[in-house]
Amino acid sequence: MNWQQVNELDFDNIGQWPRAAKVIAILLVCALLAGAVGYFFIKDSLARLDRTRAQEQQLRAAFEEKARQAAGLPAYQEQLAALQKQLETQLRKLPNSLEIAGLLDDISFIATDNGLHLERINWEPEKRGEFSTELPMRIVVSGDYHQLGHFVADVAALPRIVIIDSFTLSRSGGGLNMSMLAKTYKYNKAEAP
Repeated sequence: MNWQQVNELDFDNIGQWPRAAKVIAILLVCALLAGAVGYFFIKDSLARLDRTRAQEQQLRAAFEEKARQAAGLPAYQEQLAALQKQLETQLRKLPNSLEIAGLLDDISFIATDNGLHLERINWEPEKRGEFSTELPMRIVVSGDYHQLGHFVADVAALPRIVIIDSFTLSRSGGGLNMSMLAKTYKYNKAEAP
């Protein structure tokens, strides 16, 4: 069969075609039908396969991230334990309710030990925060310059946290008067997470 015979084939009379042309036509129609049927039945599966592959990539990335986090878990646990230990150490430096009166005694002892005249210690209103309550106290002492310096250094060296927030110095007679706002903090245990 040559090209001229292919051009002379009559599509209205397929039964008269030569046997080779019929076989080729039948194979071509079967291939087109198989392709069309396969496409319509498989296209949903192909779309599902593409979605599944994309989901696999996302899950793989999530798995790799979680594996990286899991690999670092022992280091994070050690770091958390160290931070908890530091927090406990710092919380022990805050006075509890029973130690606040002792803190006043310590401050008055430091003042008299340094040769200062303690004029007054007044508690100011508490300032409640999220994790702690600020306990400010106004302290007024009088003495010479060096005595005041030693007093401030000794207050700062107390084992409990005491912060000297602000102070004023004034002259009185032969010495100095110092009025200061000292703050300490009390941990709010009930509200802590």
